[in-house]
Amino acid sequence: MAHQSGIRVSENLSAVFVDALASNAVRAIRVNIDGESLEATATHPTQDGFEQDFAAIGDLLQDTDPSYLLVRLDSNESSSHDTGAKWLLCTHVPDTAAVRAKMLYASSKASLTKTLGESYFVDEIFGTTKDEFTIDGYHMHRRHVESSAPLTERELEMQRIKDIESSAAEAPTMDSRRSHVEERKLNMTDQVKDALNEYAAGSVNLVMLAFDFPTESFVLDRMDSLQSHEELAQTVPGDEPRFLLYWYDSSTSVFVYSCPAASNIRHRMVYSASKYGFLVTVQKMGVRVDVKLEVDAPAQDLAPDALAEEVGSRTKAAPPKAHITQQKFKRPAPPSRRPRTNPTSQ
Repeated sequence: MAHQSGIRVSENLSAVFVDALASNAVRAIRVNIDGESLEATATHPTQDGFEQDFAAIGDLLQDTDPSYLLVRLDSNESSSHDTGAKWLLCTHVPDTAAVRAKMLYASSKASLTKTLGESYFVDEIFGTTKDEFTIDGYHMHRRHVESSAPLTERELEMQRIKDIESSAAEAPTMDSRRSHVEERKLNMTDQVKDALNEYAAGSVNLVMLAFDFPTESFVLDRMDSLQSHEELAQTVPGDEPRFLLYWYDSSTSVFVYSCPAASNIRHRMVYSASKYGFLVTVQKMGVRVDVKLEVDAPAQDLAPDALAEEVGSRTKAAPPKAHITQQKFKRPAPPSRRPRTNPTSQ
């Protein structure tokens, strides 16, 4: 499942990073996960050039605990011509670290860079030993990056998808004032708008939308009142993207972007480019969105236990498993429900 951990950048880390941007006094910032927050736990001053300082920052790494290091690059080390500060993100995850810690650091990296400002981070190193964060390790990393083979057409397509999804991130960033999301024009049929109003009123607990390529608009794929969470995973196709809104319980509305790994790349790009605009539009219509999920294997990722874990980790509600068989919506599906089709065929 493609998702983030819910760990957020603390005010302390934001302040330390802002101060570091404002001067050249700090060469490196160590970041650790503490509870539900990403915290600045140590810094290393700028004493000399990048290479000389980088040789010493390994002392900030811990033997058994993972950490991130944000390392300021000198202007001649940056691949960008922007005069702003550019940073190297180092992720150190020792082999001896606890499995949960490894998972948390892997899933929190996107939140870290998006909140601080993705444009600042121009390079990244991942390693499991301190030796990988020496100046020799850095040089080896750069040789590997610079000698990498050109991307295939499919790899370029996948990179474009990643770029679109990153640019549409909802997390606030420090450089948002000079970066604006280019939203795809969002067209919805009247049937979709009616279904969203029904959903907002609590008359149904599931609305699933598909993109219709001939009309370039989102159409209603399914509107229903599921009687248990077990039905959800069986409802979502495993070979085409979909947008879903689902009342997990009477107080938790979940948005799901289902993007199966086997789906058509062009289709995935359209949904990725539309996700941010869709969320803005439906919330303006009065539809609540308490939890946002992105899944790539809906049959597994939306199974009751997996769904309970994801929703529970993003809310302050009671243990989510208590809701697995709870039936909140007992109305039958509306008689005008549109037969399910596959509008994305093209």
